[in-house]
Amino acid sequence: MCGICGLIDLDGQDRADPALVQRMAETIRHRGPDGDGFYHAPNIALGMRRLSIIDVRGSDQPLTNEDRSIWLVFNGEIYNYRELRDQLKRRNHVLKTEGDGETIIHLYEEYGLNLFNHLRGMYGFALWDARAERLVLAVDHIGMKPLYLHEREGKLLFASEAKALFADPETPRRLNLETLDTYLSFGYMIGAETLFDDIRRLPPGHALVAEKGTTWLHPFWEFPKPAANGQEASETLVYQQARELLADSVHIHLRSDVPLGLFLSGGVDSAAVLALMSREAGGRVKSYTVGYAAETPDNELLHARRIAEHFKTDHHERVLTAEDWWDGLHKTVYHHDEPIANESAVSLLLLAEHTAREVKVVLTGLGGDELFGGYTGHRALPQLLRDQQSWGRLLPAGSLQRVEAYYPTMKRYRIVGAIPTYLPRWQQAGLPRDEAIRRMMSFDGMVFSDALRERLYGPAVARAWAGAHHKEQTYAAIIDRSWRDRAEDTAQALIINTWLSGNALLHTDKVTMASSLEARVPLFDPVLLKFAANIPASIRMKANKVVLREAMRPYLPEWSLERPKQPFRTPIQHWFETALADRIREVLIDPNNHLRGLFQPAALDALLHDHFWGRTRQIEVVFRLLTLELWMQRFGISAA
Repeated sequence: MCGICGLIDLDGQDRADPALVQRMAETIRHRGPDGDGFYHAPNIALGMRRLSIIDVRGSDQPLTNEDRSIWLVFNGEIYNYRELRDQLKRRNHVLKTEGDGETIIHLYEEYGLNLFNHLRGMYGFALWDARAERLVLAVDHIGMKPLYLHEREGKLLFASEAKALFADPETPRRLNLETLDTYLSFGYMIGAETLFDDIRRLPPGHALVAEKGTTWLHPFWEFPKPAANGQEASETLVYQQARELLADSVHIHLRSDVPLGLFLSGGVDSAAVLALMSREAGGRVKSYTVGYAAETPDNELLHARRIAEHFKTDHHERVLTAEDWWDGLHKTVYHHDEPIANESAVSLLLLAEHTAREVKVVLTGLGGDELFGGYTGHRALPQLLRDQQSWGRLLPAGSLQRVEAYYPTMKRYRIVGAIPTYLPRWQQAGLPRDEAIRRMMSFDGMVFSDALRERLYGPAVARAWAGAHHKEQTYAAIIDRSWRDRAEDTAQALIINTWLSGNALLHTDKVTMASSLEARVPLFDPVLLKFAANIPASIRMKANKVVLREAMRPYLPEWSLERPKQPFRTPIQHWFETALADRIREVLIDPNNHLRGLFQPAALDALLHDHFWGRTRQIEVVFRLLTLELWMQRFGISAA
């Protein structure tokens, strides 16, 4: 596990400055405090910071092949590296280390850009083929290890974190106005673009190849489509196969030469990983849980403690106060690079700080909801499509839109407070397919709404929103990529291609690596993903995460299996209105803040006044604005 960076001069003018790459690497030192390494040749410079996990005393990077014609800097883990090493040796490759990264070089020698079909792991890497003068940048199949790109004046810079790109003083620190509405609508970014102008992320499952002065994308993976004309498997067989694949994935994810542990919540996902870890562990599993010093209906501490006691783990808890969370928010804004309005990311960052004092690697249960139908969207999207085909076509488009302006006020009252939850669903049934799906999956109307946009957006933001259509075009492309014959399968692919890659996996990487802690997600092994995509919807959607629950029934206690799904949240609503209200208000009402240049001052003041004086409830909107302002302050981002 590492952080990587570098640049290539696409014009061949030998402008690959090794001193710049060293500065870039230093910026992401937290990703790899155990050492660094660099490579420089005409037109190319590579750098890395290393967190030593496998082959601790060897595998220093950059790695190279026998004749030193191929060079690699690599971030991540290749979990099937032992099997790959054996295969490569049988094909007469000479491997000089005992690690996993070197397998990538020799697989490239054997298979070229088809090497990705052989990898089970998480990775972001840069491979330089000196003979072909070709640079290959790649991000794993589902985007567990990000790579950021900035191309300017014939040079391409790349790094594991966007902040490393600012080691070059010529990299612009500007807000991308064309994507601002996308962030405000979702609370995170979808697609490859970021809120940094001229900085993008390499899409999951893609390689970017730079050679002969040009760059092109090489897609090598997408979330699998169900096999055509496949036989409907029996439930018993599906549960058995799921159990075997889960066990196999956890088994290879335990490969490490340093101590490891587990992020444990009170849910079935992390409990399943713990059960499988406990079957293989030579000693007690170390488990780590975050909770809150506040009354909250879904505080995970007690549930996680009960699971930990059942499996006799070496259990640790990090209990957060409002003060802890506020401090953690500022750290998260910096380490996440991109604004993200996900309060759980802050909690995870603070848990990672605590965990990193004892271990260098943790497994997580992330993925159970995405793969096995745990979110409301898995059922809401098929229902929306059914509604559109039946009574929705009789509903005039936008017939309820005028009511949106009153939603924040309605939320304050018990009797009408549910209206903002249900009316948008009725409205969406009368909209075109792509627009309806996008609005439903972004909770449009419930958080941001067109009524709020028209009132709040300043002239420049309004023009960019109306002219770019970034959100609409990007989401429509994602829908096309995610579309399946069955609506339930479409919902599964859509959540993976939006929420997962733009939020859950991204913040898991960023906030754990902030403390030099490697987070592994065994539920996203490509073999397991292919299996999950082929589970018939009639079985997968029979009940919430029924496949995971039934697969793990032999290993988990009954009370754990039957616990209803609980969202993982902080008591942010309470804190935003009490302990943190003054500090949040101070940031947002500052007459010199960045928001005043983006939004209509009078509308912004009215929104904040009504919220903080209790006339409306707009916690999600306030959180998105707060994160945006703190981000612009922290990175010195200008609006023009």
